[in-house]
Amino acid sequence: MPSSPARLTWAETRRKLAHMAAFWPALFLPWMSPLQALGVTFLLVLMNLFILPRAARGLYRAEETGMGALEIVLYPAALMACVAAFGLADAGGPTVSSALPSAAAGAGKHAWYLPLGAAWFALAFSDACIGFACRIFPKGPALPWNPRKPILAVCLGALASLLPAWALARLALPPLSAGDWSALVFFMLVAACAETAWFGVADNLVIPFFISVLIPLVPNPLWMADGAAGGAVNGLSSLPWYWALAPIGFGASAYLGRMLTLGGAVLGAMMTLILILADPMLFLFLAGFFALGNLATRFGFARKQALRIAEARGGRRGAAEVFGAMGLAAWMTPLVHAAKSGAGTVGPHDRVTAALLVCVAPLIAKTMDTVSSEMGKALGGRTVSLRSFRSVPPGSEGGVSLAGTLCGLAAAAAMAAVILPLGWGRCADVLILSAIALLANLFESYWGEWASRRDMDQGPHTNVLMTLVAAVLAWLFYFGLY
Repeated sequence: MPSSPARLTWAETRRKLAHMAAFWPALFLPWMSPLQALGVTFLLVLMNLFILPRAARGLYRAEETGMGALEIVLYPAALMACVAAFGLADAGGPTVSSALPSAAAGAGKHAWYLPLGAAWFALAFSDACIGFACRIFPKGPALPWNPRKPILAVCLGALASLLPAWALARLALPPLSAGDWSALVFFMLVAACAETAWFGVADNLVIPFFISVLIPLVPNPLWMADGAAGGAVNGLSSLPWYWALAPIGFGASAYLGRMLTLGGAVLGAMMTLILILADPMLFLFLAGFFALGNLATRFGFARKQALRIAEARGGRRGAAEVFGAMGLAAWMTPLVHAAKSGAGTVGPHDRVTAALLVCVAPLIAKTMDTVSSEMGKALGGRTVSLRSFRSVPPGSEGGVSLAGTLCGLAAAAAMAAVILPLGWGRCADVLILSAIALLANLFESYWGEWASRRDMDQGPHTNVLMTLVAAVLAWLFYFGLY
């Protein structure tokens, strides 16, 4: 990451304009179902993977051949996560028949796509406006946590993004109160803060993530709960007091237990709170993931160090790793909040249970990934590339071993089995969630080797994409097919 903001060039101007122009498919969301929107965003992922590198080379920064290309892929990938997070069509009003959200407002509920559109807008415009401003006004005091972001430029960029936000809100929403406008301004400020945060995760993920998880928790015109205008989920006040202490206890114990760095512990506590507000029992899956992952990391640690394939910082994970591990599970929590706003079933499950299964799928997949990787390195054995089926050194990107895979699959099945005493599913669901974890890990192995050949960042972003695959597959099974 450069130490100072770059000057505005024509190439960078084209890049930022394309970043904003990519919002245009969102204008058609009122006529789409969640499944159709997921298909559109998936096509955008394929386009950014295979077509843009050949057809629009000018959009790529020459100095960021790897990370720059990956960020372009992460843009539509983040939108896929948003579709799954808000894709409970009948929880928020009409999906296809109404052309404007105001039509749904007359019935007391908004359309499902409004929060998705807001997250998409923040990704497209907040990022671009602040990027423009930082290059036009590169001088002056910078933010303490990001030397690339001058304070004045960030403020000017955030203000500039409010103008198109105001125009779109006037066009797409019914008349708003002063409180509604304040809520929308708050979301834009959150997007601006997220754009400046750098902890090893691309802002193309961080911006829509924070917008998505906050929308159900703050009274605003984009979200309806129980048909009340401007409704929000007041989960914190309805929880027993000891659950409110769980995030603090989790972060402190993970830090003191040398599982997480200080930054990782803080972000982990935030993620824990988001999960608990959706359902306190999600904490069991989070605790199970960290327990199994830490045991696998510590197992055979001396051998891993000798082979120089051990985790850095003595096995402690940082904020970026926490986001990669927990981010998608937290990202799916709006689906749970939406499901709680009305009765009904999807297939053999009630809506809340189906939404909870979508939330736990990424954690189960990540458990398998961590355990298989760490146990495979500790136990040894032949490690092969799934793309070429040739032997590769242990710890190689995309490399898998039989022992590691079996240990990981057993850990995933153990995690999935927790749904049985909770009454969230049957044995068939345990098998489905385990199969989803296996498919997501197969994707991760192929992607890891493919991306490493193109110098794309492997760190947390591979984990985000892997857990995204798990979340989308679970959403398709529990919601998209019904």
